[in-house]
Order: sequence, then C-alpha cells, then structure tokens
Amino acid sequence: MSGEKDIKAFDYNNSGSLHIQSYLQDLKPAEQKVADYILKNVDEVIYASITSLSKETGVSEATIVKLCQRLGYSGYQELKIMLARESQQQGRQEKIYGEINPDDSLAQVKDKMFQKYQEVLGNTKSLLDGRKIARIIELIGKSQRLYFFGFGASSLVARDAELKFTRINIPATAVDRVHDQKMLSANLTEKDLVFAISNSGRTREILEAVDILQENNCPVVAITSQAGSPLGQRADYLLLNSSKETPFRGSAMASRMAQMAVIDMIFLGTALENYEETNRALQRTHEAVQSSKD
Repeated sequence: MSGEKDIKAFDYNNSGSLHIQSYLQDLKPAEQKVADYILKNVDEVIYASITSLSKETGVSEATIVKLCQRLGYSGYQELKIMLARESQQQGRQEKIYGEINPDDSLAQVKDKMFQKYQEVLGNTKSLLDGRKIARIIELIGKSQRLYFFGFGASSLVARDAELKFTRINIPATAVDRVHDQKMLSANLTEKDLVFAISNSGRTREILEAVDILQENNCPVVAITSQAGSPLGQRADYLLLNSSKETPFRGSAMASRMAQMAVIDMIFLGTALENYEETNRALQRTHEAVQSSKD
C-alpha cells in the first residue's frame, strides 16, 4: 500500500487551526510552544511576520518553518493563508455557552451539551477530506470484507458500522477483543479493508494489530482526532474527527458522535454509489426483521 500513502496528505479545506490541534500532542516542545501561541492568537498571527512570531515565542525562525512543514504546509506563508481563510469562514463567532459546571441547571446542561455536539460535528465536517472518502468508497467496492476495530466507546462505533454495512449486503465485522483483532489481522490480505477507530490514536492494542496488518499489505483506514498520533502515521488512509469532550471525559460522548458521523458519511457515500442494489438490500433486511416481529 506504499503507493497510496500520498492520499493521507491533509485536505486543508480552510481548517488551519483544527489541523494544528490534530498534531498538538505529537509536536516537539519548541514546536508545541509555537503551535499553542498560534492557536491562542490566530488573528494576530495572520498579520505577523515570521520574525515577529519568533520574537514573541522565543523560538527560532527555522523551528517555525519546520513546524509548518511538519503540519504539511510548504512554509509559514501558506499556514497564514489557511488561518486567514478559516477566520473568514468562521467569522470568529463568540461562544454563547462555556463548559458544563456542577451547579448548572438541566436546561443549561442541555444547551451546552448540544452546542458542544454542534461544534464537534461542524469541525469534523471541516476536517473530512472528500478525496479520501471517495477513494475509501472505491476500496470498499473492491474489498471482500470490511473489519471495524475499536475498544471502549470506539467499539460502539464499530458495531454501529457493522450493522449499517451488513444491512446493505456488504460483509462487515466489528472486532473489539484484543486476541480476535490480532488473530484476524494475521490472516487478512490486500483484498480486505480494516477501519481502525481510536480517538487518541494511541491505543496500544490497535497499534499492535495494525502492525500485523501492514505485514500482510492489508489496507488500514484510521479514524482518529490526532493526525500526528502513531495510528495516524501508520494508517494508509487518515480520516480526522474533531474531539472536544465534556468534563466527563470517560464517557467520550462528543468523540463517539464525531466518529459515527465519519462512518455515516462513508456509509451513505457507499450506499449512493450502488443506489438500486442498496434499496433492494434494505428492503430484504427490512422484510426479514419484520417477519420476526409478527
């Protein structure tokens, strides 16, 4: 799959700051210092020279250039252009609601929660690369079976994907057990397609399975919020989702919704690619399920 790696290149799509955030955890300390400053001062950086940014952050101009290239930009000027486009697109709207607090009323929690969802889904939409999705849909059509690997909240997304694709007669299997993932990975080939789902991109068990898949030339699609993560770097195809959680981090509510949105986009694109057959398959599955209810 080495010939396919170029498609991992980020489709900027006016999402400069979101792209920076997806690499933030994997930057070197000096690069992270610059990235943090940029994210907190987007409007100022748009008009700042590389020399002034160097002085403000105490980091060399060479390090700033390396950061830009690490993020996939040709240089500092291209980074500023993408930040400016994003700024114009968003209008730098002020947020109405803040974080959820222990003393919030249920009405306030509802408003904040749904605003969080809207923000995460909007950001995920900006991060999704249409070219990659089209290529993945093409791969699905050529694959003998789809596999969705995930743990915890991501396993729920995997099982939802299995259900969706099975309903339209595309063989799909969700796998959320370590040994099962490794056992399957050892026998999959370039004719299969695996979706590795991990919000952090650092789930050790997923990474171990992906290493086995690479040995067998089985293509891997990563769905993660961290482009610079080990999973993001290992996968043949990278689909980014935004992730900004509520204080209840362990519940992974926002990230799960964002991951499902990515899966739904792939599912709908696949379904529309074979519209007539999709309708026939949905009708057959509906009739089969309905008969058990009678």
